[in-house]
Amino acid sequence: MSLYDLEIIDLDVYVSEGKIVRARCSGNKIRGFEKSFIGKDANTFYEIIPRILATCSQSHVYVYIKPHINTKVTELLMALEIVDSHLKHPYAYWFPHLIKNEEYSFPSGSKFKKVSLISRRIKEIMEKIGGKWPHTDYLRKEKEIKFNKEELKDVINFVESEVLGMNIEDFLNVKRLEELRGDLKLLVEKGIDALSWGFGLRDYLVVGYPFNGSFDFGKIEDKGIEVMYNNKKVEVGPLAQALTFDELIKTYFNKYGPSPLLREIARIKILAKLLSDIKEIDIHTGTFVANEGEFISFAESIRGSLIHNYEIEGGKIIKYKIVQPTTFIASPGGALESAVVGLPIRNPKEPIELSLTVSSLDTCFITRVNVFENEKIVTTKRIGGFC
Repeated sequence: MSLYDLEIIDLDVYVSEGKIVRARCSGNKIRGFEKSFIGKDANTFYEIIPRILATCSQSHVYVYIKPHINTKVTELLMALEIVDSHLKHPYAYWFPHLIKNEEYSFPSGSKFKKVSLISRRIKEIMEKIGGKWPHTDYLRKEKEIKFNKEELKDVINFVESEVLGMNIEDFLNVKRLEELRGDLKLLVEKGIDALSWGFGLRDYLVVGYPFNGSFDFGKIEDKGIEVMYNNKKVEVGPLAQALTFDELIKTYFNKYGPSPLLREIARIKILAKLLSDIKEIDIHTGTFVANEGEFISFAESIRGSLIHNYEIEGGKIIKYKIVQPTTFIASPGGALESAVVGLPIRNPKEPIELSLTVSSLDTCFITRVNVFENEKIVTTKRIGGFC
């Protein structure tokens, strides 16, 4: 097996009489890589970890440094990273499937070009705060960091005028799908009939939205490619996160159960909440120094619950283990499988329902979906790996 194959989640689905009758997920095949961290200098490890784990890089930095220093700067960078990803997601994965209009095509459509400009603006702000990618200069040396929310004006204006069609606070108070406006209303109108409700797990894990929270680390049962919490397979990610605070998400979930569409709306709810909650900062930072001891640290990243368990002794890392969101989502018998089994498929060779369902459970890696009909493979789709 090549490294390329290891970095892919394999999902085999079997279609019969117009619906998926069974599925098999490979799980996260890249486990145990943290052994390479042993012996690394704990005081400079923050420079290494985002380069190794570039997906959700700021989340990994945050979770590593959280037990040791004030995290206000990293929280801001992490929030911006999440906003950037959630903003791009529907325009990269949903609109191109649902709307046959060049304006909404990916990546050449005018809508995605606008999103790309806003994404560039977010990255400029992150660079101003933390230096060039991976944005960790403030941990290396003393630095005065000032952030004024006015710097997000272009980002907020785009979100309100085009994505939401209303201001952020009004959107956060929306409780019915019929109240939605802007591109989000269009997404619902085009997607609500094409996607089914009620497929997926009913057990969720949220370790803190997005920064502060608690959970029982002892309830995690890690078997490598299979991981459970409290003896159950769980879904992590935007839907789980939004269920902690949003009335629209809770109402439709309680009435209809989980759905790909509800997960996508949850992404935008989280984006809006983060933009609403972001605070201005004026802070001096200094050289990062790690404490000695064993630490369990966690946060809600773009894709869900992220957990680091590590130990530092004599200024060196002597133990490290990471449970990524993908490890939960892609567990055999877990969220990915449960979300697709029973799903109606109109055309197994062009399974739009499957593509949107898998992208709604966005993993840290590309998901390679192999579609079988009458036990013969009819198509293979590569989903994810962009945002």
